[in-house]
Amino acid sequence: MLFVRRAWLAVLSALSLLVVIPGATPPAAAAVTSCRPAMSSTFLQPSLPVFGWSAARYGQELSAMKGVGITSVIDQWTVDMDANLAHYPAAAGWYPPGADMVSPLLQAAAERKMSVWLGLGNVYDWQAHATDQAWLQNQLNVNMRTADQLYATYPGQIKGWYISNEVDDALLSNQAAIGPMTWFFTELATYLHTRNGNLPVMASPTYSGLRQSPAQFAAGVKAVLGALDVVNVQDGGGSGYIGPSDITNWFTALATAFRGTRTAVWSNADMFDSPSGPMAPAKLQANLKATCGLVASRSGFSFTTQMSPASLGTSTYYDAYRAYLRTR
Repeated sequence: MLFVRRAWLAVLSALSLLVVIPGATPPAAAAVTSCRPAMSSTFLQPSLPVFGWSAARYGQELSAMKGVGITSVIDQWTVDMDANLAHYPAAAGWYPPGADMVSPLLQAAAERKMSVWLGLGNVYDWQAHATDQAWLQNQLNVNMRTADQLYATYPGQIKGWYISNEVDDALLSNQAAIGPMTWFFTELATYLHTRNGNLPVMASPTYSGLRQSPAQFAAGVKAVLGALDVVNVQDGGGSGYIGPSDITNWFTALATAFRGTRTAVWSNADMFDSPSGPMAPAKLQANLKATCGLVASRSGFSFTTQMSPASLGTSTYYDAYRAYLRTR
């Protein structure tokens, strides 16, 4: 855990007012005090419950999202490389088709004028291979071919691409991983930017191990993921070791590192609390406020598992967030 002196936090708070983020207009000093930021996107986890959803259930979930200002969905991945399954109507000879998650999601989004980012291939334990460029070459090939198929199958329906490989501070502390990871993300971003409509590319790094200082982490993210359009950084607020003042500390460093670049910094807010279950509304709101003036946009992980009335069987967390939005 980072222990930061109150005086230093006061300095950081003042500095945060001066940070300029590409694509975002920093609020005036008076506005920051009353800043009440909201999530405009959420992740959707490929999982057994979701795979069983009907078209009506997809519609129900997305309508609830839109009811609290969430207008974009980030599908974590479309190919489960561990399970050897594609969750869209994949071409013959590719990964065998599993439950089709992409088609009903895109249909429900189109009907509600919402946008969707599609993840590509996913391997849960990819960090164990981050220093292996041959392994990363195979991952790169899978991602490129998956993107080609998705764009051909759903032309004009995709907002952008999500790379599921999560870069953390442990990897950024490993010099043997820096070169291969930078090569992988740069090659993939270049491919995606020059084909299939030049859609924006996003990844979601994390400082979960607290092995680096905020400045070191921000510099590492910039070096490895600098070719991407969006770094949607996990705020760590639900893991039990970090509070809002620490979140401000990390995102101040990120905002400073990426100032003047083409890459936008987003906050990926934890909506869960350690060890499990939805985060208390007041805590989620405080964590969101911790990034005031420091990010271009905010997402949450994830609406369907931590706020959805249909999924949770209660509207408590949904109603609390909606009430919070009404006071903005």
